[in-house]
Amino acid sequence: MNQEANTLPFTEIGRVDRSHGLKGEIKILFDFEDPELLNDLTLVYLQNDRGDFFPVRISETRIEEKRNEFLFFVQFENIADRTAAEALKGKAVFLESEKALPFIAEQTVEQSVLNYDVYDENDDHIGIVMDILENPAQSVLNISSEKGTLMVPFVDHYVTGVNEEEELLFCQNLKELEDLL
Repeated sequence: MNQEANTLPFTEIGRVDRSHGLKGEIKILFDFEDPELLNDLTLVYLQNDRGDFFPVRISETRIEEKRNEFLFFVQFENIADRTAAEALKGKAVFLESEKALPFIAEQTVEQSVLNYDVYDENDDHIGIVMDILENPAQSVLNISSEKGTLMVPFVDHYVTGVNEEEELLFCQNLKELEDLL
């Protein structure tokens, strides 16, 4: 029986980015950023070409930190070489929906910031969140400002806080992104 990815019993928590090395290690772009959550993963699900879900056991995990972001590498059982790992490129990674909540909780916060006013570290008004682009690595806020559209990754390096009562979003390091306007 085929199930849609975002209906019970499975929820997407990331995507296979690429193979890494010759022994089947895979880089995965998870929807979560907390490296501690990776320690809780031992079994995930992939989807075959027909759309059927099948379990894949994680035998090893490795985390690297580069430029203030975490890179997640996993070794699946029964994936022993680069060729088998390359075949998984672009595939979604799923968890049973009842176990997926800790891995997708931050998405609900991100969706709730639509139309929030954005302020920088100097309390200057930057603009308004007009859209949220979902990306396997992280969500990206589309902020409309007087200077144009500013795309800000929804990560701790740029987003420092959310005030839900007053619908405010606080950011820092936005000067790094101003050249992209």
